[in-house]
Amino acid sequence: MEDIFKKVHFDFETLPALKSPRHELGLTGAALGLIRLPAGEGYTFTHSHDRQEEVYLVIEGKGEMVINGEIVSLTRGDAVRVSPSAHRALRAAGEALLVVCAGGVPMGYPKNPGARYLIDDGIPHYDEVPPWYAGDEEVVFRNRKLKERMERSRKRREERSKSE
Repeated sequence: MEDIFKKVHFDFETLPALKSPRHELGLTGAALGLIRLPAGEGYTFTHSHDRQEEVYLVIEGKGEMVINGEIVSLTRGDAVRVSPSAHRALRAAGEALLVVCAGGVPMGYPKNPGARYLIDDGIPHYDEVPPWYAGDEEVVFRNRKLKERMERSRKRREERSKSE
């Protein structure tokens, strides 16, 4: 029997930087992300999607978003729609930023049933450092390590699928 509804509670003050409530809510057709960035902090790389359009709704705080190199200021109440192919990243300005990110889920997702997110078509661009971290060698190093880890994971998945 299908659940008619499901209610969960999130303490916005203690949220991690990115929380996907996919499993808690039993989501099957809506992608949802809760984003809380401390003042002055932001994503260290951009990302895009293969098919998912996203809408970012600012609940609290101020910040900015880089979208294909353009800086967009954000304040409480703003909603920003971003096309799948656009490269984007968020940053909190002088105060913490709380954002709800929502997207539609095309049929056939997630491709990996164990995926953290309902739509697993995200494409990280680890070599594309947002302007707020430009020239920060520590960020470049950390992004390079993330990219290497992603590539190792991809190779392991490919090897497993060949042996099955």
